[in-house]
Amino acid sequence: MAYLALQAGQSQSREKLAALLWGGTGEEQARANLRQTLSVLRRALRATGREWFRIEGDGVALDLTDADFDVRRFEALAAGSATEDLEQAIALYPGELLEGFNLGEEPFEEWLRTERERLRITAIAALEKLITCHIGANEPGASIPAATRLLTVEPLREDVHRMLMRTYAAMGRFSLALAQYQSCADTLRKQLGVQPEPETRALYRDLLARRMAAGQPPEDGASLDARPQTRYVKSDGVSIAYQVTGDGPLDLVYVQGWVSNLDYAWDSPRLAGVLHRLGSFCRLIRIDKRGTGLSDRGTGFPTLEQRMQDVRAVLDAVGSKKTVLFGSSEGGVMCMLFAASYPERTAALILHGAYARGLWSPDYPWGRTREELEEELLAIEREWGRPLDLSRAAPSLIDNMVEREWFAGYLRNSASPTDAISLWRWSVEIDACDILPAIRVPTLITQRTGDRWVKAEEGRYLASRIPGAIYVELPGDDHIIWGADSDRLMDEIQRFLVSAPPAPTESALLTVLHLDVQGSSSKDWQDDAVRQLRVADGEVIDLRESGIIAAFRQPSQAITFAFDLRGRLNHIGLDVRVAIHIGECERQGGLYAGPVLRLAAGFADCAGPGDIIASRTVRDLVIGTNLFFDLRGQLDLPEIPGPWPYFSIGQR
Repeated sequence: MAYLALQAGQSQSREKLAALLWGGTGEEQARANLRQTLSVLRRALRATGREWFRIEGDGVALDLTDADFDVRRFEALAAGSATEDLEQAIALYPGELLEGFNLGEEPFEEWLRTERERLRITAIAALEKLITCHIGANEPGASIPAATRLLTVEPLREDVHRMLMRTYAAMGRFSLALAQYQSCADTLRKQLGVQPEPETRALYRDLLARRMAAGQPPEDGASLDARPQTRYVKSDGVSIAYQVTGDGPLDLVYVQGWVSNLDYAWDSPRLAGVLHRLGSFCRLIRIDKRGTGLSDRGTGFPTLEQRMQDVRAVLDAVGSKKTVLFGSSEGGVMCMLFAASYPERTAALILHGAYARGLWSPDYPWGRTREELEEELLAIEREWGRPLDLSRAAPSLIDNMVEREWFAGYLRNSASPTDAISLWRWSVEIDACDILPAIRVPTLITQRTGDRWVKAEEGRYLASRIPGAIYVELPGDDHIIWGADSDRLMDEIQRFLVSAPPAPTESALLTVLHLDVQGSSSKDWQDDAVRQLRVADGEVIDLRESGIIAAFRQPSQAITFAFDLRGRLNHIGLDVRVAIHIGECERQGGLYAGPVLRLAAGFADCAGPGDIIASRTVRDLVIGTNLFFDLRGQLDLPEIPGPWPYFSIGQR
């Protein structure tokens, strides 16, 4: 259909189509395949109420009369000269035609290569005209998005790099101008093995001299030769360290795996280069998680909820209403839970080398076994402080002693050996498999094919379970984001953010509490229960004489409320049974809907007097709390695939 659509309604012979699409088979089989395919397509499109194919004799054409065809609209808009038309054209060009599609038939692939190049050239011309329009209107700052997009298509265009350098300098952002030069130099060195042209180098020296002559201090976090300022915000009494660099149009929070140190990161030219690249198209927000780096240490075992609360505190401190979440390795789990729980504050989700579950299970055979985990912990304890063995984290850097010694120092400055081991064990115990379908924000998942820490199958698993996720598998073995070919990873992130649609917010991940009151013949208990619910940041879904159904943002809030209310009602002679489950919940017109409600009710039916029970999903998401869970049974509901194990909850 794509081929016919791009033939501008012209009829194509059956012989040509059969040879184009099935040239590797015999002529008779190719024609049979064509007849079958046309029959299937016509039946599938019949529901639209019109006939799309025009078949006359031996010819086949696609009738696009009155159809909204994006390529045709893109070409028409790109041919114009009005700024608005050109901006709409660029918005219609997310990347190459039929990106990722491979038929394996050379005649078709040759046609596709030609069409891709034709449309790429059209997009380049549109971007160049758009830049010219903005400059002609004396709005050079408005040309920055188009110029940045042009560099994703043609990264070797030094004229565009120079234009951006001059534009940033005219805006007084000398550090961004100098960072643009560094990006240009890095790209040329990597792809061509050359340095920038004399004109580009002269411009760089001129801008450097102008900044020094003006006595301008480096902008917060943007300078290439100075570390950004570290700031702190209180989150539930804990000081959380964060840094902000760059001033791109989008906010992006980068959550690193395991442990980190904001200041020490800048001592690695490789990692610093990646951070500068992110800051070239985003306002980059980085944090040291509680218990690590420059944040308060010795804060006890963290929970995912506490870490989400820390991120929200930082976002509030920097005035970010909506952000892109970028999580690598273990940091991806918290980002996934945040995106599902707070879609209204999440612009998009990016995961690299991330996983849903740390430990092996029959339905997740890529996780570590308990024996492998213990071997890893022994190795961490044995080798802590020595030049780090990068054979799994970054095989490309295994012979780079400078990088190995820096990384060892980075880890030493990020956590103590005991804390590092505890956090590693904690990260492996997490299981986020059940929340993946509740993620409803634009999602990009990148994964190295040969990653030795997180297998490619784990990235594919995430992509298959997060609705609408884009999966990009990159060549290479390095797990860390600053390893080999980091520019390609940054290119994929930037391309995704340029084309990502707005995130819908019709549904969210909610914890549902279903509480039945036994022995009550009145509603006297309800007023107190509703007051306590509001104090706990919960919301009433349904209030009955015999019980209450409530929604919470986080499972620990529901658990705390359940224990408190059970104690208050026991004091007045009432017994309760409570069930707690977490899942995707839709809200329309004040009404809640979703399988999570039916499952919570089903779990409540399994509870005995005085019981507080929870699903496995709840148990797996509150690791780190002072709670224990005992397996009680499993629930089977005919309309919801299971089984669903449930556990009684106790307090230590």
